[in-house]
Amino acid sequence: MENLNEFIGNHWILVLTFAVLSSLLISQILRGGASNAISSSQATQLINQHKGRFIDVRDHSEFSQGHIAESKNIPLSELPDKIKKIRGPDKPVILVCTSGQRAQTAATQFQESGFTEVYVLKGGIQGWKIEQLPLFS
Repeated sequence: MENLNEFIGNHWILVLTFAVLSSLLISQILRGGASNAISSSQATQLINQHKGRFIDVRDHSEFSQGHIAESKNIPLSELPDKIKKIRGPDKPVILVCTSGQRAQTAATQFQESGFTEVYVLKGGIQGWKIEQLPLFS
């Protein structure tokens, strides 16, 4: 125990960093983080075969610079007011943002509103671009 106290005293920044990263990881696991992330090919399959839809939660200006065809733009800041107006909580919803962070936040809101099939596009628009898939403006 004495060695542990000495280690913590000598390496407190390392211990603090470990504690912060561990708590972030645990909180991500507890709220189901990224387990609902899907690839662009899986997303396309949901759209084509199960009448899913893309909802882009980026700001209007980001959306206008390039978006996935037929995606609906509902910025994350407007989502609480508009989520109740979206029809078909049993149809797949694929949430899109720049990298996936905002979409993950939106996924929680959709799930809390009763949507049963909620997914996040892995890598967001950046991942879509890397795969050289089309964007429209």
